[in-house]
Amino acid sequence: MASPDDEAAQPPPKRSRRDPEADEAAAQPPRVELNPADCDLDFDVGGGGLQGSALHEGGFAYCWSGARATVGARGGGRYCFGCRIVAEQPVEMDLTAPEERHLCRIGVSRGDDPVGALGESDHSFGFGGTGKFSHQRRFANYGVRFGVGDTVVCAVDLDSKPMASIGFARNGQWLGIAKHFDAGEKGLGLVDAAVRPMQWESALFPHVLLKNVVGEMQFSREDGLEPVDGYEPWASAFADGNAVFGPLFEQSECEVMMMVGLPASGKSTWSEKWVKEHPEKRFILLGTNLALEQMKVPGLLRKNNYGERFDRLMECATWIFNKLLTRAANTRRNFIIDQTNVYKNARIRKLRPFANYCKTAVVVFPPPSELKSRAAKRFDEMGKEVPAEAVNEMTANFVLPLSRDMPDSKEPFNKVYSNFGIIVLHLLTTLKCLLRSLCFETFFR
Repeated sequence: MASPDDEAAQPPPKRSRRDPEADEAAAQPPRVELNPADCDLDFDVGGGGLQGSALHEGGFAYCWSGARATVGARGGGRYCFGCRIVAEQPVEMDLTAPEERHLCRIGVSRGDDPVGALGESDHSFGFGGTGKFSHQRRFANYGVRFGVGDTVVCAVDLDSKPMASIGFARNGQWLGIAKHFDAGEKGLGLVDAAVRPMQWESALFPHVLLKNVVGEMQFSREDGLEPVDGYEPWASAFADGNAVFGPLFEQSECEVMMMVGLPASGKSTWSEKWVKEHPEKRFILLGTNLALEQMKVPGLLRKNNYGERFDRLMECATWIFNKLLTRAANTRRNFIIDQTNVYKNARIRKLRPFANYCKTAVVVFPPPSELKSRAAKRFDEMGKEVPAEAVNEMTANFVLPLSRDMPDSKEPFNKVYSNFGIIVLHLLTTLKCLLRSLCFETFFR
């Protein structure tokens, strides 16, 4: 047994060291930043999460590109955030008037709204550099124009009853309330309403939409924000218990789906339906339609009414798609590649960069009569017609995708989906020589 003297000679037990800086950091709420998981694919987040810009070379110059913040607000509170326009990006845009080439729109949107539709959807409100306030695609004169060197602060009041409100300030000058809106259960579901299964559907998020400019966001006083009188910085939603986080995706959970089918077979219709049925995935549709939407070309415009400009925009859209496909493989998101993809080698080439993604092929092949009807409808609506020779060539060389666990399969798909017309597809691919000379020449004559 050790003597008291021996015990006294022992060093005292080690006491855990406390790191005051670590304790302070743990007590601090997370920073509010722009969310790389909730932005357009051509949008770049930098500057410690506060700076936003977008690709602007070539056809991207015609595109709007948007992003939301990592944190939204619901339940109540009066919060504001700012955006300072710091620079214009050099562009060549002969199809656009000079005053429309460098613009910014700032505002808020519910977290389930399209990120590229600020001020144009049911659940978003935006103030643009042209001096317009917008909601549900309705644009009204408000405030004044703004551009490089200006700081715009967006202020949202969720405490007002029965109607919430949104207003803006430019360079410290309050421009007044832009709109009152219903934030309750029968409206946007932000106040006095249950939180939805995907929580971001129940909150408003700071949102910025850029066209060839660089913006710096301000969510706290530390970011340089000068709050509007009566409003707190957006980051204060944490302390008030009103903060809601936006989406976040892990690489191991990301998925890429590849549509496979002839022109006008219904690939885009299937894709859009799938996106609506799986909102938690936040799928990005990769195709020329995406580029046209970002260029704010409404729908698929009629070629007969759009002439040469339509052809040039479609060329831009195709170029943009190819760039975005390369970018997608390095982005933690979920994607649907909406092209024909009937050639096996092309599928393998496009999917090679998506090594760490779950990969699914979706084969859409309707009966020939429906295919003919779809092609005719597309021509009537947008003047777009794929030559019969090209369709014949694709049909004759159509190779069904196989999952990688199938014998002799060299394709990377984890799984393959198909529609009821797959039996027809088997017959068509087996009789490809007859198809070249008979079937589709008759269908598209």
